[in-house]
This record gives sequence, C-alpha cells and structure tokens, in this order.
Amino acid sequence: MRKILFPILFLFIAMGCQTPREADRKEFVIHGSFNNAENISIELDELTTSDLTPLDSTRTDAHGNFAFRKNLEEAGFFILRVDAENTVTLLIEPGETIRIKGDAQNLPLSYEVEGSEGSALLAMLNQRLKESYKRVDSLGKVFREIKYEDDFLERRQELDMVYTRIFEEQQQFVKDFISDNPGSLASVIALYQYFGNKLLLRESEHFEYFEMLSRNLSEVYPQNRHVRDLNRRVSQYKRNQLQRQIAEENLAPGNEAPDIVLPDPDGNPVALSSFRGNVVLIDFWAAWCPPCREANPKLKEIYEKYHPLGFEIYAVSLDRTREQWVQGIKEDGITWTQVSDLRFWNSPVINLYNVQGIPFSVLIDQQGQIIDKGLSLSELEEKLKDILG
Repeated sequence: MRKILFPILFLFIAMGCQTPREADRKEFVIHGSFNNAENISIELDELTTSDLTPLDSTRTDAHGNFAFRKNLEEAGFFILRVDAENTVTLLIEPGETIRIKGDAQNLPLSYEVEGSEGSALLAMLNQRLKESYKRVDSLGKVFREIKYEDDFLERRQELDMVYTRIFEEQQQFVKDFISDNPGSLASVIALYQYFGNKLLLRESEHFEYFEMLSRNLSEVYPQNRHVRDLNRRVSQYKRNQLQRQIAEENLAPGNEAPDIVLPDPDGNPVALSSFRGNVVLIDFWAAWCPPCREANPKLKEIYEKYHPLGFEIYAVSLDRTREQWVQGIKEDGITWTQVSDLRFWNSPVINLYNVQGIPFSVLIDQQGQIIDKGLSLSELEEKLKDILG
C-alpha cells in the first residue's frame, strides 16, 4: 500500500508547488523602465472596437520604473501613454508578462518590448510606418526648398511620384505583414492602418485580405470581440456588394425605375411615378457638393430648353438639414422638383439606386423605364435631342 500511496502523495505535493500555466492566468503584468521619466504619470487605456477606454494609471519612481497588473479575459489592444505624442500600442494576451523600455520623450521611435509576441509584431509595424513617414518628411523639406524655383512644377511631379512610391511600398509591407501573420490579432491593426489620412487597404480594392484574416482569426480567436467585429464588417460588406449587384441588375436599361416617394421642401410627398408621360432625369445631388453646384447652371439651361417638350427633373437631395438644402435651391435658382428625406447617405434611395457618389443621375422614359444612368450633361443633352427633338 505504501508503494502505491507514495507516488500519489508525491504527485499532489508536486502539483501544489507548480505555478499556474501561462494560459490559465487571467491577468497580465507590464514592467516598464523609461528614460526621462522621473516621477511622471503613465496611463493605460484599452482600445475597444468602438473607442478608447481609460483602464488604469500609475506613476514612475525616481528611476523611471513602473508596473501594471490587470485581469484580462481575452486578448486585446492597449495604449500605454505618457502624453498625446508618446504612446505605444500593445497587443496583450492573458498571462503575459511584458517588459518595455524606451525614452519617454521619444517613445514611438525608441521603445523596445519583450514577453509579448503580438506587441513585438505591432512594434515592427509601427517602426516601418515611422520610417515611411520620415521619408515623406524629407520630401516635404525638398518641396519647401524648391517652392519658388523656376522648374517647381516639373520637380513637384517628381516628388509626387516619389510619394506615391513610398505609399505603395508601405501598402505592400502591410499586405505582406498580414499574409505572414494571418493568425495574429496584430494583423487587425495592420488591416486598418492609415498613411496620412488615407487607408492603406480598402475593402473595395483589397477585400481578399479582409476575408482571409477574418477566416483565419476566427479559427484562433472564435469569441474575441475584435475578431467578431471584423467578421461583422466582412459580412456587412458582402451583403452590401450583393445589394449593389441586385440594384445594378434592376437598373439595367429597359427595366422599370424603382419608385421613389419623398417629401418636397414644404413636406408634401412627391412620387417619381407621378411624372409618367414625361422623360425624367432623377438627379442625386446635395447643396454641400461642389461638383453638383457647378453642374446646376448647365442643368438649368437644359431644363429650360427641354421642359416645354416634356422633360422633367426629379432631384433627390442628400443634404443633412432643410436649411442647407433650401438655401442651395435658392442660390442656384432651381425650379424643378426637389425631394429629400434629409438622411444624408443613410437614405434608403442610396441602396435602391446604387448611388456611389454624387452628382449621379438616371434617365427614364415616358413609361418609367430606364434609358441610361451616370450621364454627363453633354450626353444627357444628346439623349434628350434624340428623344424629344
């Protein structure tokens, strides 16, 4: 019996001496040491799918050392912040013990991180972006130096070409980063990385990266909120694409134009179908849209010329406020029918007519059937000349 009990007793003693496995810990620890950071405040925020949430704060000691210890249920993104200019984005998994050091006065370019594979990947991503920005800053310096030179326009074109090359190289880096790390949440940050004020990857042009990352991360982190948010975005984009495809098929020449019933500036509902018997231009525009406003004088000439022959314009405004809308009508001297639900790009007519940008128009015949869409003003006039003489 002793020979049986002894191994069992030894097993319990050994288990009692073991520390919890990293995967079982529901907390993370950050040990930091910053230069130029004597007795300063360090903030820790969580980057959720919708906002930045303050999580904790501490103060460094006389040597710039600090620490955070927080419970964590799932992997997530966190912002370590000295001030608005000196921040670090971390990708933290439950159970990680992270060591970070750097210069508090130049944190984005100086920090080093250990103990967190995801945070190390974000550091790589951040470093490459900063290098690209540095190259752009050099272009800006050259631009200012040659601004008043005789060959400025020619040299500016050269600088524009260099900027485009820098952008494309950063874009390719992000593509490669995602392809090399399809199972890391760090790729979510890469997926939505901006270069200046422009997204490097757009769903309309690079959807394969969004879809691939959504599929791979769902296998690794099926319940993670950031993955669920990405899945929702991917699914929504697919639904929108399907709706656009259906709308395009419905808007093919010869099909009956979907009816629209919206209020005019006085609040009276006006139906597109009430203009049957006339050739009608459905004109999507807005008072805040400069190209729309520039087109209105020429459109007014066309309207006045062909209106007596049976031409109508049913203008759908995408304005936000009645005041802005009515002011635009008044300033441009518009006399044709105007309607709007003042819901901006959230109006149901956007999907109904697959409006991707304004100005946009659809021309329909006397029976309410679609003749053509996306016509320029010169093309519109040629069509009207053929139809109405």
